[in-house]
Amino acid sequence: MMKDENKITIKNTSNQQTDCFVPRNDELQEVLSLRGGTTKQSVSLIPKLRFKEFDGDWEETTLGNLFTFKNGLNSDKEKYGSGIKFINVLDIIGESVITYNSIIGKVEVTEKELEKNEVVYGDVLFQRSSETREEVGQANVYVDENKRAVFGGFVIRGRKKVDYNPYFMNYLLKTSSARKEVTTKSGGSTRYNVGQDSLSKVFVKLTSIPEQHKIASFLTSVDTKIQQLTTKKQLLENYKKGAMQQLFSQQLRFKPEDTNTNVIARTKDEAISNSKNAQTSFPDWEEKKLGEVSIITMGQSPDSKSYNEKGKGSFLIQGNADIKGRITSPRQWTNEPTKTCEIGDLILTVRAPVGSIAKSLHNACIGRGVCSIKNNKNSNIEFLYQFLLSYELKWISLEQGSTFTAVSGKDIKLLKISVPSLKEQQKIATYLSAIDTKIENVQTQIEKTQAFKKGLLQQMFV
Repeated sequence: MMKDENKITIKNTSNQQTDCFVPRNDELQEVLSLRGGTTKQSVSLIPKLRFKEFDGDWEETTLGNLFTFKNGLNSDKEKYGSGIKFINVLDIIGESVITYNSIIGKVEVTEKELEKNEVVYGDVLFQRSSETREEVGQANVYVDENKRAVFGGFVIRGRKKVDYNPYFMNYLLKTSSARKEVTTKSGGSTRYNVGQDSLSKVFVKLTSIPEQHKIASFLTSVDTKIQQLTTKKQLLENYKKGAMQQLFSQQLRFKPEDTNTNVIARTKDEAISNSKNAQTSFPDWEEKKLGEVSIITMGQSPDSKSYNEKGKGSFLIQGNADIKGRITSPRQWTNEPTKTCEIGDLILTVRAPVGSIAKSLHNACIGRGVCSIKNNKNSNIEFLYQFLLSYELKWISLEQGSTFTAVSGKDIKLLKISVPSLKEQQKIATYLSAIDTKIENVQTQIEKTQAFKKGLLQQMFV
């Protein structure tokens, strides 16, 4: 087992290793000591990963032995929007536990209705119905100790008959084994439902209260790490958004001495300054049309009979469905390519939703839902990419409230763009790309931590 900054490699009893990003705290050290089920690993009531001070079988029981169930409140529509906080399905399916402040809805209730339908600390709320079997019966726990709420008619409340750690119960009910128990007891065809009787028959495995506290504490620390990374990513995205607005409006320009294009700006303040005070050596920007600083090729869909999913011919990029995470991800091929793009070209969607920008990782055929954009001698491809990223919200505002569902090649070529010198384009592109790299790195950490948590949910529970 080894550790690096924010990364550990866990080895289980089968000598399989996994790299994970986790909080660096005392709890982590204890997790490093997690041991497998050793000689009892094959016994179904022993978890595969366990804190070293605990042993013995977990206990199998039913939700009917743990909770008393009740269906929620149905009120007249004019009573919604004000009053006491009202827990509904959207509050249950969120990633975080439910607190009073996190609840979205409100409803006016009488004292008698409040008494019958109140939700207090430790209550578990279940989603009664869903369009898919996989989602029915999702659960979440209410953890606000000071404020009461009520719950809606599409929700079932579980109130404890026995002691448990609410956070542990929340994690337990999200494990694949518990979810399978709930979904297999659901009924319906066009919609799937669970009732109080079916929930009462769901089997789960519990451990002692001290072990529940230990597991809940550790998994909460992992969730805290995920939340911190998510917040960090949001801050970086907001920072970049502000930088783009100021750079493309020329409110901020690079300092004149900062002309080495190999230097990547570490902070906005260090690299750029207010243009009113800066004596920039870069020339003034020129207003151009996108068609003057790039080569635009509108897509043309080939005969649909040429489409295939067997890898025959060229990749086919038709629209947003063939783009994931700002890069092309084609689903089909065609053996009759019409218009094409090359690796490194930009791909712009030209049919609703219009204006999404991505980079092509493929030499591919482009359908009528997209166009490809190359830079010419007057432009830097990464500068064009960052400019079109900054323009995405303007496309969205044009779409809203209108019948605007597509743009023509002429519309795109006539799009106005203020263009600096090539050297300043390079500076701007390098600076904004560096922020993109930081955002991507944080996203990678989030995904790895989420995968780590998923593995814990599978191995720390029976």
